[in-house]
Amino acid sequence: MNWFENWFDSKYYHILYKDRGVEEATMFIDNIIRKIKPNNKDFFLDLGCGAGRHSIYLNKKGFYVDGLDLSQKSLLQAEKYKNKKLQFYQSDMRDFCFENKYNVIINLFTSFGYFEDDQDNKKVFNNIERSLKKNGYFIIDFFNSHKIIRELKNHELKKIDNINFIIKRRQDGKFVYKEISITDRKNSYTFVEKVRLISKQEFIHYSEGLNMTLIDTFGDYHMNKYEKEHSDRLIMIFKKNLN
Repeated sequence: MNWFENWFDSKYYHILYKDRGVEEATMFIDNIIRKIKPNNKDFFLDLGCGAGRHSIYLNKKGFYVDGLDLSQKSLLQAEKYKNKKLQFYQSDMRDFCFENKYNVIINLFTSFGYFEDDQDNKKVFNNIERSLKKNGYFIIDFFNSHKIIRELKNHELKKIDNINFIIKRRQDGKFVYKEISITDRKNSYTFVEKVRLISKQEFIHYSEGLNMTLIDTFGDYHMNKYEKEHSDRLIMIFKKNLN
């Protein structure tokens, strides 16, 4: 089993990350909407939607939204909010394709780079390009690998709901690893997150040969300019060409 299949369907994943900021997520979505100016008939795909916090907010703003994720447990939370304009699907992002269906595809909060084989990342980009309508947008939000490497916090201890989480981080130049050791009463578990260190240029490489072009890059959720050495995030907007 891949690490992401095991970890994302664990109850401890949802406990550890339960305080992810809804306010920050909604502010980011509002800034994306201001930037690309979609209309309320546009169709969004939230790729790697998790429990659906971005999908749900987009739907509340009046858009048609499909959320896609591999984690069944995350989707069970998201599906409580589904309606005629908000649907959720379980699939691996390497396998999906909805031909020319979406005006906007989003992949947010570092929901990318999980695969051992880098060709799988290219395959995801292929699927995205085929699923976009002409003039459609693809927006990816990833950590800034340069800053992650420089400021990697090696050891962290968290206590949530009387559960102890010991988090150890390391990187090997290709991936950043987060080993999460959990003590829950008399039970102990260990999970590992493993995310590829991907630069802006490598993302551009994934798009080469595809009918879409990078049009803008930002360094945080306020859409400030991306600075390689200082930005917290790497947010890239690609646009599918007309021909």
